[in-house]
Amino acid sequence: MTPIITIIFTLAGSAGAIFLKKEKHILLSTWIFALLGSLSVFAISFPVLLNVAGSWHDSIWLLDGFSALMATLVAFVYLMATLVSVRYIGHEYKEKIITLADLKLYFSLLHLFALCMVITVLANNSLLLWMAFEGTTLSSTFLVGLYRKKTSVEAAWKYIIICSTGISLGLLGILLFSYGTSIGGLKGEGIFTLTSLFQNAHLISPEIVKWAFVFLFIGFGAKLGLVPMHIWLPDAHSNAPSPISGLFSGILLNIALYGIIRFRFITDLALGSSTWTGRLFLFFGFVSILVPALMMLVQTNYKRMLAYSSVEHMGLINFALALSPFGILAAVIHMIGHTLTKSMLFFGAGEILINYKTTQTQQVKGLLKKAPYTAVLFMLGILAIVALPPSILFVSEYTIFTAAFVLHPVLALCVFLALSVIAYAMLRSTVDMFFAPAENESELKKEKWNVTHWVMTLQLVLIVGLTFFFSSSNGFAFIDSIAKNTIYISR
Repeated sequence: MTPIITIIFTLAGSAGAIFLKKEKHILLSTWIFALLGSLSVFAISFPVLLNVAGSWHDSIWLLDGFSALMATLVAFVYLMATLVSVRYIGHEYKEKIITLADLKLYFSLLHLFALCMVITVLANNSLLLWMAFEGTTLSSTFLVGLYRKKTSVEAAWKYIIICSTGISLGLLGILLFSYGTSIGGLKGEGIFTLTSLFQNAHLISPEIVKWAFVFLFIGFGAKLGLVPMHIWLPDAHSNAPSPISGLFSGILLNIALYGIIRFRFITDLALGSSTWTGRLFLFFGFVSILVPALMMLVQTNYKRMLAYSSVEHMGLINFALALSPFGILAAVIHMIGHTLTKSMLFFGAGEILINYKTTQTQQVKGLLKKAPYTAVLFMLGILAIVALPPSILFVSEYTIFTAAFVLHPVLALCVFLALSVIAYAMLRSTVDMFFAPAENESELKKEKWNVTHWVMTLQLVLIVGLTFFFSSSNGFAFIDSIAKNTIYISR
């Protein structure tokens, strides 16, 4: 079963948002087509993910355990972000913050953004993967600049220039991979097919494959937000509408990492070892943890704080990918945990913005009294993102440090201290938001339970539930089944 049905549903949702005339019809159409699109992705990915059906591929599409996992995460966050968007964007339209034309543009691009991410993780053709990945940039740039303020327009320009430049370098890397197999003797469309590149990686000379992976790592790493290519990320995440920030941080960064991991596997097969690529992951992962630790100490904007947290977590996943084999299993668990937790936090940040009309932490006081549901869920999300148990990120970080202190004890200690600084900075910034007394507390109108709270609660249940699952032998066996054939080549 190919993702053609998903493509039809999401394109129909995008067209509906453009051509329907009334707000309520646009919101209803968006929700229906997002639900149908997500269910169609679940229908093709769950059987492979749960080992009910085997992996399959053709010249265009590839569905194995890893791509099934990523497609499932994309579909889930897409569906949750659509639910939250119906409330969040609907509220901004009623408050006349955006126009009907803006609302139409938002929901049309939301569907296209999600579609490009799905195609990226299901593509077997490397050029299709690249085009879909570039499509995520083009479709989301206008979402970053939706409000047309000076800061949001600047953020959108910075986003498209840096990420498009990076993705162009990624294309050069992909072409070098194909060129390497071509001069090694492979002909035809196989030079652009991931599965064929896996099978014929030995044909690529070590010199070519190293240059190819460097270009791809830097190019895709720009979209991933690795230091020093991260400078677009805090601006884009803090200026985009909060549901889009949730998609950016929760899943788009993982999509970039997915591309790097796919080609890392080919590179390791060509070199016969993961040592060389591991050094790249170790260096950039380590730096991408240290820099956000310093930046988090001076953040006064809670959305920028969450954005720098995303840089840190991408760095941590890259650091883990250098710690074969257990660190790599932890990296996959961390990708799942970060997707659920960070999207939950950005959805909560949207509720805070609705209540306080500001993203400045010092202007948010008395959150626990004014918005008790949002406050409690956001607080639990903060505790989860700093890896306090029972958080799925506690499982992954515990596994990472188990491997890191054996292989790189000094670096592991530095990373541990950096994560401690980050936890302190996040808790310090948010404690005042929750507990500091607000002016005119007696006049505060408490919030009502809404759809965003339902979404955040569902994500919190998954975060806690998966913690216990991945702490078990069955959970580790599940992750190992995903990783062993597509992420690392040695144990």
